[in-house]
Amino acid sequence: MLAWLKRSKTTADRLLGLAPVAGGCVLVCLQRSAGPVRLPTCEFIAAAPGSQGEVLRQRVEALGLQGLPVNLLLSAADYQLLLVERPDVPPAELRAAMRWRIRELVNAPLDSLVVDAFALPDDAYRGRTPMAYCAVLSRARMQALADWVEGAGLRLHSIDIAEMALRNLGLLIAGESQNLAVLKLNARDGLICVQHGRDLYMARRIERGLDNRGADSAQLALEIQRSLDYFESQLGKGPVGRLLLLPVPAVGEQLHAELGLPLSVRIERLALDELFAGSPLLELPADQQALYLPAIGAALRQEHAEAVEPRQAAPRRAQMAAVRHLETS
Repeated sequence: MLAWLKRSKTTADRLLGLAPVAGGCVLVCLQRSAGPVRLPTCEFIAAAPGSQGEVLRQRVEALGLQGLPVNLLLSAADYQLLLVERPDVPPAELRAAMRWRIRELVNAPLDSLVVDAFALPDDAYRGRTPMAYCAVLSRARMQALADWVEGAGLRLHSIDIAEMALRNLGLLIAGESQNLAVLKLNARDGLICVQHGRDLYMARRIERGLDNRGADSAQLALEIQRSLDYFESQLGKGPVGRLLLLPVPAVGEQLHAELGLPLSVRIERLALDELFAGSPLLELPADQQALYLPAIGAALRQEHAEAVEPRQAAPRRAQMAAVRHLETS
């Protein structure tokens, strides 16, 4: 087991989120001391592939962020997320058991992969079959990302995936007893996650996005409704009451109106101006704001009980340690 992947708690009042994106990376800094969460720093750091490490190091130094813990978000191309039947083992043995279970589902030798897993709640799928999500990442890619982070002068605190970053954003507004869907749309695909309170129950990639959503967003609405119907019929937690639509470029108002007609759920938009009042994020156009949200979701991760209040209507709750530091057994 690599030492830097061991689970550790942080007491820092500043925690970073870092996400590789096309053309560079996104870096955000949250301040999580008493009171509402603040977002004083959010930057897109442009860099060519061969210079990303040095460019990030220079920017980290200029911002005075050296040595701070960072939660690194994997890109969708970096990992595979599998939903498989959960073996009947103690939680501490789940990771090792899942490595064995997925051996026929991956196209690379297990020794070349890093595997982590988190169990779905026991009442998922009506309690019929215990299930778990398993995240699979190339060991070489993981080491390259670790070297990049540490070479920039940061301290790697955790490695996370988009599904859990969306869950963290949902926690900003979700009540403990509510079914909430969070939807992130890209140009030609999207990701929808459904949570009940702090527990993630379903994560599904959809094959429609902003550029191929169909006339009046009809095809996109159909994909979303199928996901909501699947959750209600198969997961056994009742209907989804709210759908949180993350900011999208240019067509936000139009998309909200188009989806509101066919979908059997109340659609809400993430109110960044209420959550992060005074942040430089609010000065950016909507298309650029959307770029930062996954990194913000990664930075919102918490390993232990610690109340953080982004706004009075929705106190920030402790997050479950679902996707832990990716580590081998």
